[in-house]
Amino acid sequence: MIRIIIFLLIVALCGALDVWMHMAAGDLMPMPSAFSPLVNHFGFSTVAAVWIALAFTGMGLVFLFWARRMAGSGRAKGLRYGRALALVILVAMFEGVGLLGSPLMGELAMGLADAVPIALMIMLLGWTLAEGSGGAPGRVTLPVWPVLIVFALVYGVGRTGVQMLAIIDSGLAERLLPSLIWPFAMGVAVGVLYLALTDVMRGKSRTGAALAFGVGIFGANWVLFMAFVPMVFPDAALDSFLRVAIDILLVTGAALLVGNLPRAGFDRDSVADGR
Repeated sequence: MIRIIIFLLIVALCGALDVWMHMAAGDLMPMPSAFSPLVNHFGFSTVAAVWIALAFTGMGLVFLFWARRMAGSGRAKGLRYGRALALVILVAMFEGVGLLGSPLMGELAMGLADAVPIALMIMLLGWTLAEGSGGAPGRVTLPVWPVLIVFALVYGVGRTGVQMLAIIDSGLAERLLPSLIWPFAMGVAVGVLYLALTDVMRGKSRTGAALAFGVGIFGANWVLFMAFVPMVFPDAALDSFLRVAIDILLVTGAALLVGNLPRAGFDRDSVADGR
């Protein structure tokens, strides 16, 4: 019961910080020209508060689930996971520059208003609730640049391809440069998250490791984060579903390719031996 109370207090505190940071940004925050029926019925503040409660609670639980497999102290786990996830969230917000034509500073303000509270929440959960793994083996090491290049190319080329095929909405015709740059930058950010959490995949087969990261870590957080779009924007449910599904497939595919890279620190029954 005490652990549940601590969890809820941390989530509530960081959720309130998210609301305050959005309000403090004021006119910098880009707003849609039209809202979903949900917002029209209940109001933007209510819908946003529900999303914050669901997303923060879900992301906190995802962290605590995978923290059991991470090496190091609880504080180190929260710091490593929180910073990497915050980077993904921050870069994710910049898609609006190419997709919607939103101002760069506006997307930066909105990204920081989400990324900072989420990073703080994960760090606090690591400090208070995530148990240390003093007896666990040391962290797995991977060649940094090859990993980042693989994720950037797979995500960047894949996302650009589905946008050119008009499978999902894009701003390629109106804002070509930011629409081309963002997928590759997002791939790099996801690659940083993978590098921060490589020890989570210890002992798993290559396929199991790719699914653990692509679906269980990136995918779970991505679904929670992207749920905001269909909740607030009109007629965005199908596009959001396709976008999230494609992103998870691309990230899982990139993680599967990265599983073939040479690495140190894995046990013999892990992805390193191809089993």
